[in-house]
Amino acid sequence: MTWSGTHNHSAVCCRRPNALALLIAAGAFTFVHVNVDPTTAGSDPAGALELSAIDACPPPPPLPESIKSANGSQSAAEQSPNVLTGRWAMLMQSMILEKGMQSFGENPDYTATLHKQERLGGKLGEVQTVQVKLRHEPFSVYMKWLTFDKGRELIYIEGENDGKILVQPGGWKGRLTGTLALDPTGHLAMSESRHPPSEAGLVRLAETLLSYNRKNLKTNRGWTCEMHDNQSFQGRDCYLFITTYDSPDVSEIYRKSVQYIDKELSLPIVVKNYTWDSEADVAKIDESTLIESYTWTDIRVDQRLANADFDETNSSYRFQQR
Repeated sequence: MTWSGTHNHSAVCCRRPNALALLIAAGAFTFVHVNVDPTTAGSDPAGALELSAIDACPPPPPLPESIKSANGSQSAAEQSPNVLTGRWAMLMQSMILEKGMQSFGENPDYTATLHKQERLGGKLGEVQTVQVKLRHEPFSVYMKWLTFDKGRELIYIEGENDGKILVQPGGWKGRLTGTLALDPTGHLAMSESRHPPSEAGLVRLAETLLSYNRKNLKTNRGWTCEMHDNQSFQGRDCYLFITTYDSPDVSEIYRKSVQYIDKELSLPIVVKNYTWDSEADVAKIDESTLIESYTWTDIRVDQRLANADFDETNSSYRFQQR
């Protein structure tokens, strides 16, 4: 989404909630406000949340066995005290995301490392590792590629530069082309990315996931959702959510979405989405149908980013003057 065989799981959405669901229904409001407390604006940047950055995309831990069992039918997950299923799971995810968007959005800015991998033109590309600076108001993004087109830089400021993104290609290509001003949703800009810079960042990623949840909850059919507690990624406590769709009639692009939501941030730090392929080997279907993967590490909030951090004339950047 941003994102993201066929099985019929829609009945799960209508089953009676398990014991965990009843507990969550009774204490959801308190849970969301007490258990989730991301670092806020004004906190000491030296003590900011930090997920260590590494050069290669860090793989998520193996999925719980319950997710792999019995093609996702009445699986062991529904019997586990640490697993919530169906509509209750998606409602809980939506509440967590809404809380995270509100709390994290109050931070003026943050820096992070994004590891992304996308399928474009039917071919799964290599992992791209990108340094990111992001400011919420006005929405501004600076990116620098550490792999793939190493040295590439990008700036996008909402409402400025005639709505264009400024891109300085890396290497010899950049010396030939100089800085390019591109339509963020135009063919050239989207030829190497599934999503425009205007959708970048943790909050806008959460907004996209939430929009899918609202659609799913409204139709209330053709999908299943599992929420797994006691998960972790890169030493961070997380919830793991897995949404699976019955058929392309329900979700045209996405067959399954796997999301690790950081408990402190209440925002997704890993999102892996899978598409459809009727001819795929069932045993390797996830490997062959991955359509996009986004992993955020080295997240540091309230870094006092200045206008210069989003200025192409910044002397530490490589943008060639237009």
